[in-house]
Amino acid sequence: MWVALKLLLAWTQILISSVCGSPLEFIIRAAEKSSLSVLVIHNDYCPESWLKDVFGQPRIPVVLRSVKDFHPIEQDLSRPLHVLCLPGGELQLDQELLQKLATSLEVFPQQKVVLYVANSSSDRARMDALLETSVNFRLPNIIGLLASDELLYFYKYQPYPSFRTEQNPIQSPHIFDQRFPNMQGHPLIVMPDQWLPRTILYVDRRTGRKILAGSVGRFIHVLAWKLNATLQLTQEVTPGRFFQTNELRQLGKDMSIDVSASMTMLEREEQLPRTSYPLELTHICLMIPVAQEIPLKDIYWHLSSLTNMLLAVFVVYAFGFVLCLLQLLRSDNVRPVDFLLNDRALRGVLGQSFRLPWPRRGCSSRWIYLMLGIVGLNVSSIFEAALETMMAHPPREFQARSFADLRRTRMPLVTTPDDFHTVLDKQLNLLVVNVSEYHHLRSGGNASSAYFASRLHWTLFSEQQKRFTRQLFIYSMDACLWSLALLSFQWPQSSWFAEPVSKLILEIRANGLYQFWVGMHHYDMTEAGLASLDDPSLRETVKGSKALRLEDLEWVWLAYGGLVAASLAVFLLEMFWRRLGFQIHTFIREFHALFNNYEAN
Repeated sequence: MWVALKLLLAWTQILISSVCGSPLEFIIRAAEKSSLSVLVIHNDYCPESWLKDVFGQPRIPVVLRSVKDFHPIEQDLSRPLHVLCLPGGELQLDQELLQKLATSLEVFPQQKVVLYVANSSSDRARMDALLETSVNFRLPNIIGLLASDELLYFYKYQPYPSFRTEQNPIQSPHIFDQRFPNMQGHPLIVMPDQWLPRTILYVDRRTGRKILAGSVGRFIHVLAWKLNATLQLTQEVTPGRFFQTNELRQLGKDMSIDVSASMTMLEREEQLPRTSYPLELTHICLMIPVAQEIPLKDIYWHLSSLTNMLLAVFVVYAFGFVLCLLQLLRSDNVRPVDFLLNDRALRGVLGQSFRLPWPRRGCSSRWIYLMLGIVGLNVSSIFEAALETMMAHPPREFQARSFADLRRTRMPLVTTPDDFHTVLDKQLNLLVVNVSEYHHLRSGGNASSAYFASRLHWTLFSEQQKRFTRQLFIYSMDACLWSLALLSFQWPQSSWFAEPVSKLILEIRANGLYQFWVGMHHYDMTEAGLASLDDPSLRETVKGSKALRLEDLEWVWLAYGGLVAASLAVFLLEMFWRRLGFQIHTFIREFHALFNNYEAN
């Protein structure tokens, strides 16, 4: 009976071997199914026949290494499959070799590993112990082969809901499982960073439960559904408390957090091994306040600009010179002062009335006076139209659009301590506040400062801005800190959720769900009570709606006072000159009489 059973098992192994080939064939098949490009074999304890099979008919590049050589050179290899052959004698030695491999893969924890226990006397208990050790070393993609049943089964583990190993037939099409792991209702512990509007956490007023919303929050809900898990927030999370990336990373190491609901920007190459596929592709530029309308008192200053004044003076002098020259040619009395300032030309250009002299002969002067009247009417009309237009729609001050413009206007840029180093070299007027105050100022529409904002936040704010009385901010693409920013999930250490998260990100973006979630930000903020319905533009009095005040005529009064002072000075100068001329004339007459008397004597 036993002999027959042994013969049956032997024939079964021979039959399976003829169908499935050697363990090396299985390993190569696993690499091909997972689209891996190279085998890294630690061959100190591998069967000698493997080398012959590997180099006999090479189907995939192979790198042979010693178990004593575990320094991490895998960064130069693209998509490797690590094959670690263990002696299978002492369990401690096998675990030490596995630990060395895990240490070398610390930078690339998601790379796939095949364990091969070469001792034919090793049983499943040895494989269970090794797979449990790999859980402690956080090696998520690992399968095992036993020399005793290498042609029958391979082994893998499932960490949820509790650790267990699985024995799979060697012919199974799913070796390294590409499907989402089934957590079977196990809690998925999440820590949100509460950076608005991506991650919104609030307490439902009806049920008293904490609600996770926002684009990242909705992504976490879908992830929990895909994993068949129960979403559970950590006890330490409090609505309204913001967490920085460094704080979350440290909390992820100290606490049993499965996923941090936080987006981190890729800035350094060292981040790539522990990052997911980018969920958000954006740019981070400046939200700059819209330039304010100039005060009403400055409208008269704009109308009395240097160009307008020079043009008016030129027209006055041109007409005055022509009129005086024409009078001089007709042998009329012309005072020299009329060449400098002709009274009729000045009144005509200003649109005022003046006495028209009747020429003795010719009508040339009539045509000149007619042209002067038309010019005066035109100047008055243009001035009145410009004044009324500026009163109704005052021009705006200089609109800043770049970092250089911010330096020119000395407008403060609000930033946080963590982002201070990124703008330190811009030589701007900085206002450093904490994260909560930063969100309060930016979301509240405080238009006294500029802020950095991603395209996502600007989309939300621009929707809110549409119901304001007037526009508060512009989004300047000429002042971008990052023209292309990649935001993704970062893992503090090896995680079983790295591949499921990246896979779900690709599905979400391919189906357009992410853009839909972005469009829901305003709704989520309103539900959370974080979107104020107040109009920040009404906090400041709209200047155009006020009646004209006395102080609005400041430049008019100054100009009037200046002209009165100038006319008074001219009058006094004329009086002084007349007095001086009279005294000089009297002195000359007396001197002449004295001289005549002297000659007579």
